[in-house]
Amino acid sequence: MFIIASAMQKDFHNHATLEMLKNIPDMTWTPSIPHRFAGMSEESLRGMLLPKGKQAYFEKTTLVGAAPAAFNWQDAAPECMVVRDQGQCGSCWAFSSVGPFSDNRCFSKKDATRVIYSEQYMVSCDSNNLGCNGGYLTMDQYFLKKTGVPTDKCVSYKSGSKGVTGKCPTTCDDKSPIVLVKSTKFEDVCTNEESIKVGLTQGALQTAFTVYSDFMYYNGGIYQHKSGSVEGGHAVTFVGYGEESGVKYWVVRNSWGASWGEKGYFRMIRGINDCGIEDQCFLTSV
Repeated sequence: MFIIASAMQKDFHNHATLEMLKNIPDMTWTPSIPHRFAGMSEESLRGMLLPKGKQAYFEKTTLVGAAPAAFNWQDAAPECMVVRDQGQCGSCWAFSSVGPFSDNRCFSKKDATRVIYSEQYMVSCDSNNLGCNGGYLTMDQYFLKKTGVPTDKCVSYKSGSKGVTGKCPTTCDDKSPIVLVKSTKFEDVCTNEESIKVGLTQGALQTAFTVYSDFMYYNGGIYQHKSGSVEGGHAVTFVGYGEESGVKYWVVRNSWGASWGEKGYFRMIRGINDCGIEDQCFLTSV
């Protein structure tokens, strides 16, 4: 359960851990205490993550075809890319599904311009998930396909300020009727590295990984888990891949705002399934 931080609660970050991380040899990423989390308690920070444990299994699809050596939707369609902030709510599961749905509608020209669809509607209305207390990727995808979501203009995001799930709305914020937009299908394309790469040339992908305490010190570079214990899970979005100085990486969009990491994104080592990030990833068709 999400817990509001108090003055008596222990801060998550500390300078001893930061100095330890800075002195690990052959690091491919830069540690710091992110401004986004400065002074945040352990309980509050963990409240933003998913519960520990595996996601529900879904039958996988192996995509085949030619994929370029590097690809990034930030370059291919920058007008479609938007970084959002989940705030003090464990709603990354909703942002990681509604975000790619919005992206892919923009990539495919289903929407004339990039439309922000409502994470709030999914958080408050998806009864198979747990609102601000977490969710499951497969359930997100079923919700998009069977129910759909309105635009953020209709139902704006409110749960981030206090970590409250909220009631499922029956009208838009301005009392006009809610119009729901659905996906057409979804596929788990995380069978191997090449399948993920091919999937990325078709759209952004929802994925998730295990968060270790060192990730919460990420500032930039190509993240690879080096130290620390499991803090929980986190759902994010694959948007590209590349290679730097011989190190292959995924480009991943987070939902912690544009001031975090590399302008709201991070890079993660590719091809070794670090932190389980290559276990499960969904391509949402629109």
